[in-house]
Amino acid sequence: MRFARPFLLACAVLLVGAQPALAGEFTIDVRGSADSFGRVLAIGDFKPARNPTLGAALDAYGVPSFKRRVSSLGCRVGWNGPGVKALFANLGGGGACDRGRAQTVRAFGGRWRTAKGLRVGQPLPRLRSLYPSATRHREVWWLVTGESQIGAPHRYPVLAATVRGGTVRSFSLKILAAGD
Repeated sequence: MRFARPFLLACAVLLVGAQPALAGEFTIDVRGSADSFGRVLAIGDFKPARNPTLGAALDAYGVPSFKRRVSSLGCRVGWNGPGVKALFANLGGGGACDRGRAQTVRAFGGRWRTAKGLRVGQPLPRLRSLYPSATRHREVWWLVTGESQIGAPHRYPVLAATVRGGTVRSFSLKILAAGD
């Protein structure tokens, strides 16, 4: 009996250590580019620049709240706990809900912040002070951009913020890792 308590404590530590970290804040880190694709380095514990797979997102966020096929090439996955919805795709064919790679992600909820310190819930003047080069596209502000090399070169938002009622509501990211 005297071994039961240390054994149970060790099991509890292992179980807690095996779960993705869902407490506290989540940071979004991206890099833009004037002449090539931007890079999404981190969306909390998910590091798409290193490993953009659905498996890596599952490791970072845990069991999803939903996972559904949206086309023959796409799979939409969401995690209510951290506040993440993502589209994974496999443009080379095959199961995107099994072997998909991140295309787009939306982060919402009060625990998200950018590496520069912009948080969901902050007012538009804070966005404009942290991202003075941001451009408005209706209710979406492009914070960090890249240059697409697909088709005719054009700018696209690597990181954008949706602003409604003068307040940041969510962040969207374009990873574009599905390939062909």
